[in-house]
Amino acid sequence: MAASGSSMACVEAVNGFLAYSARIGKSKNRLRGLYSNFHSFLLPFFTAGKRLKDITHNDIESFIDEQCKRAISKNTINHYVTDLNAMLNWAVKEEIIDINPMKKVSRKRIRPEKIMKNGFTSEEIKKAESALEKEELLFFRFLLFIGERLTEALSSKWSDVNYENREIIIRGTKTEGSLRRLDMCDGLYMTLKGLEAYKIDSPYIFHHSDGRRILRRDKMFKKIKIKTGIKTTAKDLRDVFATTIAMGSENNRPDVQTVSDLLGHTNLITTKKYLYSLKEKRMKAVSVLDDIYGTENGTDTKNKDLEKLLSPCFNYGGGAGNRTLDTTDMSRML
Repeated sequence: MAASGSSMACVEAVNGFLAYSARIGKSKNRLRGLYSNFHSFLLPFFTAGKRLKDITHNDIESFIDEQCKRAISKNTINHYVTDLNAMLNWAVKEEIIDINPMKKVSRKRIRPEKIMKNGFTSEEIKKAESALEKEELLFFRFLLFIGERLTEALSSKWSDVNYENREIIIRGTKTEGSLRRLDMCDGLYMTLKGLEAYKIDSPYIFHHSDGRRILRRDKMFKKIKIKTGIKTTAKDLRDVFATTIAMGSENNRPDVQTVSDLLGHTNLITTKKYLYSLKEKRMKAVSVLDDIYGTENGTDTKNKDLEKLLSPCFNYGGGAGNRTLDTTDMSRML
């Protein structure tokens, strides 16, 4: 390091953190994202020459205040702060600073609300497909059958395709460790064969007329929304891929580790979130309670008085089973 820990400027710390991130295998896309966030937002606010040790939790709170005034989402602000926190944690590890000031910062106001999205039915997927044709339709089906992140799909090259072994190499964009091979289902195989009609002198499967790689597909998804009313994204199709495989069929139900490997996840916690949308499996799981406790002397639970099912609470203190609980009853329950 060019400067001692006590006098290291913010810009020096950022450069050190970026070098460290590259050394531990962060992908080029992730490194570009880190550079962009520090260069465009974090360093201009905290100033490049400010000593890292002089950044306080109040400074970070002020940064959050400024970002909240902009027309950006909580998720975006949270990304900025998460990157800053990672750099500060690295600085503590390298003994550049003693304590991470982020520990005193309340981040609740910038944490995006968790939204439970409803999964897409096969009918909705077919309806979305009906809005597309030619190369756009093939790209949609490519996402559906491969489960890649959008940047991974758009980075796919013909040299990654092996028809003989029925597999394709997926070049991960989050970490170098997410590089993986995916076996082709019939749908993916036929989709790739269809895409050969658009093949030109370009290494990329999805390209512009001059051979350059396509970077975005926003117009395609907007077209689906306009024509069908279905709002979908590449991430949604990755979710469909994951949940469909996780749900399995009567004869084939993959384990969570297999699903994790196919998605390129580094841990099972990330993969398990895809299982939350499997309503049918959840319903079957909780129906075990009905099987065991749902009947009594042949009487269906649905015909029972709910107050009788809750009788342990209502019977405290004597009296009618449907009387109102008072504070004495509540104290006994607690």
